[in-house]
Amino acid sequence: MTVYRRLLLPRAFPIRVRLFETGWLRLVSRALVVAFISWFAVGAVTAGPLNDAAREGDAGKVAELLAQGANVNDRDESRQTPLIDAALAGKTEVAIALIGAKADIEARNDRGFTALHAAAYSGSLDIAKLLLDHGAEVDALSTHKITPLHVAAEENQTAIAELLISHGAQVEAIQEYGYTPLSRATFYQSTDVMVLLKKHGAECQPKETMGSSYKVCIALGN
Repeated sequence: MTVYRRLLLPRAFPIRVRLFETGWLRLVSRALVVAFISWFAVGAVTAGPLNDAAREGDAGKVAELLAQGANVNDRDESRQTPLIDAALAGKTEVAIALIGAKADIEARNDRGFTALHAAAYSGSLDIAKLLLDHGAEVDALSTHKITPLHVAAEENQTAIAELLISHGAQVEAIQEYGYTPLSRATFYQSTDVMVLLKKHGAECQPKETMGSSYKVCIALGN
């Protein structure tokens, strides 16, 4: 078993902070928001050899381990499978091998994210296409009802967002904290994805929901 530190930084889906508009309460609330929930595992994580090989993109090692009977759906401490690790790292060859070995495409980590969420996070377009071609749920919901399109919107992954929409992703999906992909894109200034979402009919949420970002959302394209 290997203990490694993931390179991806945590990102957060905030609770509503519009109640804390001024003073130190706003600062404290934002600090709590950042720490509230991460995308994928961060920090030291214990993983087995197949997860390690998948993350490192070692297709030969992956094939060798599978031939020796390794569990294609093995999980690390954060319940991430080798396929999720491959999608996070953008290792297409490894993802092909794992799917060929009947990896569970809809397996979720301890935050409820699937390999498609992971591909949206990392911008791995080929892997996203591969997953969708093999039946991945385009609007898969995480524990907090976050869809892959929410992820692509926040990370400004325009090509991924366009792919998801072409496969029927809901542009007005609302995650647990009340935000649509367009709102998430606006909060993180993902302008390209904002334009794309508006092109496909997404509308700005009310000012009471978006706060000061409402003006930014309304102004774009007007």
